[in-house]
Amino acid sequence: MIKETSSNAVNKAFLLRSCRINTALDAISGRWKALILIHIYEETNRFSLLKSVLPGISDQTLGKQLKDMERDGLLSKEIIAEIPVRVDYHLTEKGKALMPILVNLSNWSDME
Repeated sequence: MIKETSSNAVNKAFLLRSCRINTALDAISGRWKALILIHIYEETNRFSLLKSVLPGISDQTLGKQLKDMERDGLLSKEIIAEIPVRVDYHLTEKGKALMPILVNLSNWSDME
Protein backbone atom coordinates (compact mmCIF):
# COMPACT_ATOMS: atom_id res chain seq x y z
CA MET A 1 0.00 0.00 0.00
CA ILE A 2 1.36 3.39 -1.00
CA LYS A 3 0.80 6.35 1.31
CA GLU A 4 -1.46 8.76 -0.61
CA THR A 5 0.74 11.79 0.01
CA SER A 6 4.02 10.12 -0.92
CA SER A 7 5.89 11.05 -4.07
CA ASN A 8 5.30 7.49 -5.34
CA ALA A 9 1.54 7.94 -5.04
CA VAL A 10 1.67 11.36 -6.71
CA ASN A 11 3.80 10.01 -9.56
CA LYS A 12 1.55 6.98 -10.02
CA ALA A 13 -1.56 9.16 -10.15
CA PHE A 14 0.10 11.43 -12.73
CA LEU A 15 1.14 8.48 -14.92
CA LEU A 16 -2.32 6.92 -14.78
CA ARG A 17 -3.93 10.23 -15.79
CA SER A 18 -1.37 10.88 -18.51
CA CYS A 19 -1.38 7.60 -20.42
CA ARG A 20 -4.11 4.99 -20.77
CA ILE A 21 -1.49 2.29 -21.35
CA ASN A 22 -0.29 2.84 -17.79
CA THR A 23 -3.85 2.36 -16.56
CA ALA A 24 -4.11 -0.90 -18.50
CA LEU A 25 -0.74 -2.13 -17.24
CA ASP A 26 -1.69 -1.21 -13.69
CA ALA A 27 -4.85 -3.37 -13.97
CA ILE A 28 -2.82 -6.48 -14.91
CA SER A 29 0.42 -5.79 -13.06
CA GLY A 30 1.41 -7.89 -10.15
CA ARG A 31 3.01 -11.26 -9.81
CA TRP A 32 -0.19 -13.31 -9.92
CA LYS A 33 -2.88 -11.45 -11.88
CA ALA A 34 -2.18 -12.92 -15.33
CA LEU A 35 -2.08 -16.48 -13.96
CA ILE A 36 -5.28 -15.93 -11.97
CA LEU A 37 -7.04 -14.60 -15.08
CA ILE A 38 -5.87 -17.53 -17.19
CA HIS A 39 -7.00 -20.09 -14.60
CA ILE A 40 -10.41 -18.44 -14.24
CA TYR A 41 -10.71 -18.41 -18.02
CA GLU A 42 -10.02 -22.16 -17.91
CA GLU A 43 -12.82 -22.62 -15.31
CA THR A 44 -10.64 -22.86 -12.20
CA ASN A 45 -12.85 -20.24 -10.67
CA ARG A 46 -13.10 -20.74 -6.90
CA PHE A 47 -10.76 -19.46 -4.23
CA SER A 48 -9.81 -22.96 -3.04
CA LEU A 49 -9.24 -24.21 -6.60
CA LEU A 50 -7.06 -21.20 -7.39
CA LYS A 51 -5.06 -21.85 -4.22
CA SER A 52 -4.44 -25.43 -5.33
CA VAL A 53 -3.08 -24.41 -8.76
CA LEU A 54 -1.09 -21.47 -7.35
CA PRO A 55 0.63 -23.07 -4.36
CA GLY A 56 3.00 -20.16 -3.73
CA ILE A 57 0.30 -17.53 -3.24
CA SER A 58 -0.94 -16.57 0.21
CA ASP A 59 -4.65 -16.31 1.05
CA GLN A 60 -4.22 -12.59 1.66
CA THR A 61 -2.53 -11.97 -1.69
CA LEU A 62 -5.05 -14.06 -3.63
CA GLY A 63 -7.95 -12.26 -1.96
CA LYS A 64 -6.43 -8.85 -2.70
CA GLN A 65 -5.69 -9.71 -6.33
CA LEU A 66 -9.28 -10.97 -6.84
CA LYS A 67 -10.72 -7.81 -5.24
CA ASP A 68 -8.46 -5.58 -7.35
CA MET A 69 -9.46 -7.33 -10.58
CA GLU A 70 -13.12 -7.19 -9.62
CA ARG A 71 -12.74 -3.45 -8.91
CA ASP A 72 -11.04 -2.98 -12.30
CA GLY A 73 -13.91 -4.75 -14.08
CA LEU A 74 -11.97 -7.85 -15.15
CA LEU A 75 -13.85 -10.30 -12.91
CA SER A 76 -17.30 -10.71 -11.49
CA LYS A 77 -18.10 -12.61 -8.33
CA GLU A 78 -21.09 -14.95 -8.07
CA ILE A 79 -22.20 -15.93 -4.58
CA ILE A 80 -23.94 -19.30 -4.60
CA ALA A 81 -26.27 -19.94 -1.67
CA GLU A 82 -25.18 -23.43 -0.66
CA ILE A 83 -24.02 -24.78 2.63
CA PRO A 84 -21.27 -23.77 2.88
CA VAL A 85 -21.68 -20.66 0.73
CA ARG A 86 -19.67 -20.89 -2.48
CA VAL A 87 -18.15 -18.03 -4.47
CA ASP A 88 -17.36 -18.46 -8.15
CA TYR A 89 -15.36 -15.93 -10.16
CA HIS A 90 -16.00 -15.30 -13.85
CA LEU A 91 -14.31 -13.13 -16.43
CA THR A 92 -16.33 -10.11 -17.49
CA GLU A 93 -16.43 -9.09 -21.15
CA LYS A 94 -13.50 -6.80 -20.39
CA GLY A 95 -11.62 -9.74 -18.83
CA LYS A 96 -12.39 -12.00 -21.79
CA ALA A 97 -11.15 -9.31 -24.18
CA LEU A 98 -7.86 -9.29 -22.29
CA MET A 99 -7.11 -12.97 -22.96
CA PRO A 100 -5.81 -12.57 -26.57
CA ILE A 101 -3.72 -9.63 -25.37
CA LEU A 102 -2.13 -11.82 -22.69
CA VAL A 103 -1.41 -14.51 -25.30
CA ASN A 104 0.20 -11.90 -27.57
CA LEU A 105 2.18 -10.49 -24.65
CA SER A 106 3.40 -13.99 -23.81
CA ASN A 107 4.43 -14.56 -27.44
CA TRP A 108 6.20 -11.19 -27.47
CA SER A 109 8.08 -12.19 -24.31
CA ASP A 110 9.34 -15.34 -26.08
CA MET A 111 10.84 -13.36 -28.97
CA GLU A 112 14.61 -13.24 -29.18
